Amino acid sequence: MKKKLITTITFCMIILFSSCASKQKVIRERSESFIADINSFEVATFHLYTTLGMGNPKISDFYVRFAPRTNYLYAKARIGIDVIEIGFSYPERLNIKDAKEKYILAYESGNIPNTKPTKKNAISKGDTSVAWGSLGLTHEVDTTYITNIQYLEADKPYFRFRFVQEEEVSGENVHSPALCLYISPSQWEQIMEACNQEHLVEMTDEILAQAEAF
Repeated sequence: MKKKLITTITFCMIILFSSCASKQKVIRERSESFIADINSFEVATFHLYTTLGMGNPKISDFYVRFAPRTNYLYAKARIGIDVIEIGFSYPERLNIKDAKEKYILAYESGNIPNTKPTKKNAISKGDTSVAWGSLGLTHEVDTTYITNIQYLEADKPYFRFRFVQEEEVSGENVHSPALCLYISPSQWEQIMEACNQEHLVEMTDEILAQAEAF
């Protein structure tokens, strides 16, 4: 009787462990430049102030998408007559996150001087891609961005991206837009919640789970 009981318990344990093993999470190969072999998908929409050239700040609607094949995050908006899309790699997003944290600390300290943004008082700089065109994304350059703090109103210091104008390789004397983008502390909170890497990977895994369900 005792031997039969032990055998039954052993059998049940084998079934239990086999069941657990079959439900283990799939381990996927990933890197800074690859998450999964699936198409890009929409992440969120943000309404942010922008300027073109010497123009006044205007609200633009940015549609953000994530490309798992390259681990790039893209933000696209129609600004003026052009559609403009900005691309950020994963390493650049980490760089921007560090700059954002410096900005938030400065804002919370309440000690941000109202000075003109320059290269000398920049928070950070990095590399990005900018694609644009009036009828679609017909032009593209690799360029740099510079981040500063700029007051748009007396008591509202914004985090500012300035995207350096760069000539297109085609040699047709076509330059990328003189674009600036402004983000407030509360907007940064929304952006980080929607666009942090962990959330992007979770969204990717949800798509994979739906596609691979059997």
